Amino acid sequence: EWLALVISRRRERQPDQLKLIQSHIGPMPDALNQPAELACWVAALINPIPALGVAYEIRPAILLAPTVSDMIGIASKGLLLSIEKLRQGPEL
Repeated sequence: EWLALVISRRRERQPDQLKLIQSHIGPMPDALNQPAELACWVAALINPIPALGVAYEIRPAILLAPTVSDMIGIASKGLLLSIEKLRQGPEL
């Protein structure tokens, strides 16, 4: 849903920016076997450089999280808040 919202709200700052980001970060890690990697992957997706400007910055919090559970919680909350923000924005 997040990817579709970013595209439908025309939040990419250059053509095919999401495709480029995904090519850099690779496929989504498995949630059961690689939860820490998944949290980092989500952070890289929603907080790329250059920024999309659609999510709170969660990378530092992910890196400083004391447990994998905390990492997943931060990534989940960041993604959900970004989806809410994108849903509220005008569709272009």
